[in-house]
Amino acid sequence: MKIYEIVPVALGKKIPDVLIKNANIVNVFSGKVENSNIALFKKRIAGIGNEYKNGKKIIDLKGAFILPGLIDAHVHIESSMLSPIEFAKSILPFGTTTIIADPHEIANVLGVDGIEYMIKSTEGIPLNVYFAIPSAVPATNFETSGALLGPEDMVSLVDKYPFRIIALGEVMNFPGVLNCERELITKIEILRHKYKKIDGHAPGLTGKELNAYIDAFVKSDHECETPTEALEKLSKGMQIFIREGTAARNLEALLPAVNILNHHFFSFCTDDRDPLDINLRGHINGIVKTAIKNGLEPIIAIRMATINTARYFNLRSMGAIAPGYKADFVVVDDLYNFNILYVIKDSKIVAQNGELTVEISSVFKNVPDTIGCINIIPFEKINLKIKNIGKKIRVISLKKGTLITDETHIEPKVINGVIVCDPDNDIAKIIVLDRHKASGYSIGFVKGLNLKNGAIGTTIGHDSHNLAVVGTNDEDIMLAIKQIQKINGGIVVIQNGEVVSKLALPIAGLMSDKNLNDVNSNLNQLKKSIELLGCSEDILMHIHFLQLAVIPKLKITDKGLVDITKQKILDIYVD
Repeated sequence: MKIYEIVPVALGKKIPDVLIKNANIVNVFSGKVENSNIALFKKRIAGIGNEYKNGKKIIDLKGAFILPGLIDAHVHIESSMLSPIEFAKSILPFGTTTIIADPHEIANVLGVDGIEYMIKSTEGIPLNVYFAIPSAVPATNFETSGALLGPEDMVSLVDKYPFRIIALGEVMNFPGVLNCERELITKIEILRHKYKKIDGHAPGLTGKELNAYIDAFVKSDHECETPTEALEKLSKGMQIFIREGTAARNLEALLPAVNILNHHFFSFCTDDRDPLDINLRGHINGIVKTAIKNGLEPIIAIRMATINTARYFNLRSMGAIAPGYKADFVVVDDLYNFNILYVIKDSKIVAQNGELTVEISSVFKNVPDTIGCINIIPFEKINLKIKNIGKKIRVISLKKGTLITDETHIEPKVINGVIVCDPDNDIAKIIVLDRHKASGYSIGFVKGLNLKNGAIGTTIGHDSHNLAVVGTNDEDIMLAIKQIQKINGGIVVIQNGEVVSKLALPIAGLMSDKNLNDVNSNLNQLKKSIELLGCSEDILMHIHFLQLAVIPKLKITDKGLVDITKQKILDIYVD
């Protein structure tokens, strides 16, 4: 669009392509609701005012409320288990028109090829997809990754996609920042000198360490769990992304930190949501709706979902309804019920009453040749038995509603000199196998899954996504390992020596190549199968984060149990 094309429309000398009339416009600048008309030209807003009365196409909102398209400040598309196209189909009906995606997961499997797949497959679709180039591939030194993303790769990618890449992805290796590790600091310097944002990931960091972390130009964080933590980080200049994902849910805990004076420095993000959760609770719209129900003023909630994020990421034409801004809107019945009537993207209605009204496809159809490579050591070399030596063992203890875990020391259950699972006391076994280089595996125990019998295997394991199986007996665990390799990546549920259900994820072992409805149906069946193993709650996302060696306290990777705080590999036996 050229300036000389849109100016005559704004001046009323040329008829708008679309006229939206009888609209109650949520003005994120003034904080007021204004009844007026909106004149659109191509994909932009030409003007706002009741003096615009005609259009080549007219959309009469009849007094409904119209607000800017919603923005997700930080999301991993891969966590939806959907291909990028199907992910777009899942969130557009809920009013999300812009996302900042961190392809950290596929990058740890396929490297540059994975990142380019994500960028190219989102070209030409009715969703603004910007990327934060992953900062940590591999994520830590405590796991085996499928790829290495160095500073030279970042230079190449940013130069190749200067408008799509707008940030350095979450800097999870905060100890590396504090220790001034050369390669990590080089990555930060490359991106900041190209005027890209540096996204953070520093759970619990405070005081001098937080000061040092922010000194490295890290200006956001989505890992806050308490108002105190959020307010300290905000007071030191960080943008706080309030996360409400499938496993990690921080919205209600952090809302008391938001007030009229500081709310411009808060945004919303989902981080990791599976498609059933999106279908059930919505996307950013669900976060806005919940925030309002919990007492947050609607205009403030809408700002946190739109203009705040746009301004943080320097998205100059998004996040507001004003001349020159993109014609991306959400139309709702009112600002408290927040029921979505229409979603308008690039001046076109793309969804109505929760259903897509357009076909979505990409100009890019290909995926990397290595999408289904599951490379583990031979089955006969896997020994699941752990000898009892008369000591207590370390157990990973899950905590509800958070990715943070505890370390518990227990007297193990022993049969014939071998430590075994103890379902009666909620103790399950976990094995993590390197699925990239077949270098080996590690075994541990986990508490909090409530598994009574059977096993669950998956190739989703943040962040290197090695093959993990949790279970109550060695036979089912071994069968799960074999089935995962057979389907070239995905999730399987085993019970009493039989495959109860499975979900193939052939795109890097992370995403399905099936459509949204098929994935939802398959995932629903999978979760029902997990319930049959005795789990009263949805534990799948928690299993996927048991390998996350950057969030305290105790995690497990293919190299062993990792104490995140002490940054060291621990023996399963307690000294």
